Amino acid sequence: MTQNSLLNLMLQTAPPAFAVQPERVFLQQGPLDLVASGSFVYFPQDALLSLAQVSPVHDAVNVAVVGQHACVGPAELWGAQMQAEVMVAGHACRLDWSQVKQDDRVYGLWLWHTTVVTHGLIEQMAQTAFCVRHHHATQRLASWLLIALAQHGGPSLHLHLDAVPLSIRQPAHSWAAVLDTLQNQQAIEVHGADFRVLDAGRLAGAACRCHTMVTHSAGQRQLRPL
Repeated sequence: MTQNSLLNLMLQTAPPAFAVQPERVFLQQGPLDLVASGSFVYFPQDALLSLAQVSPVHDAVNVAVVGQHACVGPAELWGAQMQAEVMVAGHACRLDWSQVKQDDRVYGLWLWHTTVVTHGLIEQMAQTAFCVRHHHATQRLASWLLIALAQHGGPSLHLHLDAVPLSIRQPAHSWAAVLDTLQNQQAIEVHGADFRVLDAGRLAGAACRCHTMVTHSAGQRQLRPL
């Protein structure tokens, strides 16, 4: 087992003699250069990433959290340029997708699984964009943190304040008050430039319903129109 539910699901369908094996790598906090990564697809284990569409016109409000139930890549499934950021340093399994494409026994099915997950990430982006436009700053931060918790796969989460997407932190003049509100409710604990999620239940009490609209389990996700 790899700690990534999507990769586990995919490996269960591979024949015993399948030659392509995932490589476990450590991802440092900061940008992940998808161009330099070439054909690699990353399946986070204890690392947590954000994935955003790059637009020359608008700020990156289309942001998804990628953790134990998703992957970054393959690039062929994204019509727009994507930007990945490692929010929580940790391990991921890396697959050379160019080698997967050479094996007709698994490529079609694995492409299906990654397409379903990519569709789910697009839905997550759309839900986050809706949340940013329609909900109070405290609600959307709490909801986004619950999405991050679900992808990270644990009861707690440590993040740098700058790791929170800029769209979630707007308007800038109320950001400190939002943090104070959640800290006073004992949902998070702020230490300088970092903070820790203390209680998912208290976060849920402060959140809107947007986090409940996001499906994380790879086995439960189905393709459906947006």
